[in-house]
Amino acid sequence: MSDAALVARQQVFNCTVQTAASPTLRHQSRLPPTHVDALLIWPRGGNCGDLLIVEACERYLNDRGIKTWRSDGSIEEAALAEDTEYLGDLFLAFRGMVMFTGGGNVGIYPDNGMIRASVISQTGPRHHCLVFSQSALQAEPALSNERVTVWCRDARSRDILTANGTHTELVPDLALYMDDVIPKAPGGKGAFYIKRTAGVDSETVNHGITFDCPLADLTLAGPLDQAIATLTPFELVITDRLHGGLIALMMRKKAIFLPVGYHKIKSFYSTWLKNEPGAAFVETQQQLLEACDKLRFVTMDLKALFCRHADPAFERFLLSS
Repeated sequence: MSDAALVARQQVFNCTVQTAASPTLRHQSRLPPTHVDALLIWPRGGNCGDLLIVEACERYLNDRGIKTWRSDGSIEEAALAEDTEYLGDLFLAFRGMVMFTGGGNVGIYPDNGMIRASVISQTGPRHHCLVFSQSALQAEPALSNERVTVWCRDARSRDILTANGTHTELVPDLALYMDDVIPKAPGGKGAFYIKRTAGVDSETVNHGITFDCPLADLTLAGPLDQAIATLTPFELVITDRLHGGLIALMMRKKAIFLPVGYHKIKSFYSTWLKNEPGAAFVETQQQLLEACDKLRFVTMDLKALFCRHADPAFERFLLSS
């Protein structure tokens, strides 16, 4: 190859690199479709429970005839890069609803809050926004908007957000909408502890409770089918990961929940599961021993529980839109 050709090739390479590094050019080259009913925004980097929520959100919307585009990451990247030009162009053309997946990150994880705030700030009067079932540690100013509805998955979170002027609905975790597709495996022997890995998030606490059983942080990085396969032989699942326990319940296992650094699991349990004989929440070694003797296998239809609260709330959201 001649020297001139090498120079020309390098110039093309440099141009490509600069284009890829430019948030505005990168995002504008991937504008999402604007003919759908709803955009589903979901921050990347989540664990198994977060991915289960994304699948449940999309399924719930599609089952209700809402034509949905699940973001390919371009909207979230633009929001984190504060690319207002890209977001402004998007919402100038798009006239549908904006959906944010649920989880436990309102007022807790700044990147999630930044994505919501950046997107909402660029929407207009015709855009109504729904934040699917969330736990909240504190309010986010961007959510106190008359066009925004937040589904809270526990009573304490609802109280926190409502007190700060956010329009809320009390709706269980979206993962429960997948109850009819999670394989059932009641029975088994012994216990398995889904133990939250210390140092990976702000929620981990030392419970001061000991367990003589196999343990792993199954839902941190592994896929759902691997978690299900691991839990299948066991009768009881002990966990301080909310979705570890919910997956166990959807499998019809017995589940004992432990606290984290804020009200998320305790309030979720007291809001939805305190009358379920297959589930318990404990904070001490003695409570753990007592719960093991009392638990029965789950019989509740968890998808039906979700829909009883979600469907009326969703109808109200659609009417407001």
